[in-house]
Amino acid sequence: MTKTQKIWVMNRYATGPMGDDNLVLREEPVAEPKEGEIRVRNVYLSVDPTNGPWLSPNPTYLPPMAIGDPARGFVIGVIEKSRAKGWAEGDVVFGLMYWAEYCVVDPEKVIFMMKMPPADDVSLEASMCALSMLGHTAYYGMLVKGRPLPSETVLVSGAAGATGSLAGQMAKLAGARVVGIAGGEAKCRTLIEEFGFDAAIDYKKGELTQAIAAACPNGVDVFFDNIGGPTLDAALANLADVARVVMCGSISSYSNLHDARAAVSGTTAAAGQQAPAIPSLKNTLGIFFRKATMEGILVFDFFGSRQQKKCARHLVQWYREGKLRYRSHILDGIESAFPAIRMLYSGDNQGKLLVRVADFAR
Repeated sequence: MTKTQKIWVMNRYATGPMGDDNLVLREEPVAEPKEGEIRVRNVYLSVDPTNGPWLSPNPTYLPPMAIGDPARGFVIGVIEKSRAKGWAEGDVVFGLMYWAEYCVVDPEKVIFMMKMPPADDVSLEASMCALSMLGHTAYYGMLVKGRPLPSETVLVSGAAGATGSLAGQMAKLAGARVVGIAGGEAKCRTLIEEFGFDAAIDYKKGELTQAIAAACPNGVDVFFDNIGGPTLDAALANLADVARVVMCGSISSYSNLHDARAAVSGTTAAAGQQAPAIPSLKNTLGIFFRKATMEGILVFDFFGSRQQKKCARHLVQWYREGKLRYRSHILDGIESAFPAIRMLYSGDNQGKLLVRVADFAR
């Protein structure tokens, strides 16, 4: 009898806010791996801000998914069957695969495919939340691009999020003073009490530019940004000399990618309509006046580099030493995956958002 599985499939592009049917859940046969392929039994699916832009017909840093394609996503699981050299049954693997109960892939063609520590050493949850893509993103953005010094002030937006909280902890490990921006008193307390930030700014209270100035009286030396838009603009008004601005994400704009592209080109989908207005930055002179740099960070650019090996080693070491903490918010059942994107964008999750599709077993 053929084994079947549930799999999220691209059904309709989002050309504005996400709808209820951009992805649909289907039941399909589980394929047998061909020569050079592996079959992964997925344990956790990662729900990330980038899952929103990937619903768009527009290219991001990756080509758009085709209608009918499996929904792209980061996955951690166990190799159930292998016909690929160097990849053994029972290995714990992480990579950019797809949202399903099983993935059959050529591991040499999967973006950011990596073996994780055995689950009896480090849990799959910890691997997903701190030691894989999120930890690597925070490491490259904060320590390779941001380069904080002990005498400097680091500001992190989206600081209570999965990547922001890790980036802030890494800045503390470098000896810097760290200020986080988050929404609500509870998240701000978590930044200080759980993740060791020196101060926290609740963006829901008052004017953000002034709040940053008060929390960072000597200016911001490193700004690690996950939000973009007005949050980025407020930080640009508070830069210190030779500041480094690291663009890790821009979740405030992700739901408007289609409108943003139309506005840049001066057109909309309907001929003759006024191009939509998109928020513009007003404080870019801060980059010039403060001789600052501003750079985007993509984790894929470091894959296979010497930095990746160094990063992986440091992440495991810090985690084992209790210097790198995380919070997780786990939903059960693959049915939860697509609806969870809305939870992430509304900020209702209380940690790194994961969907558990199976219990771990070798």
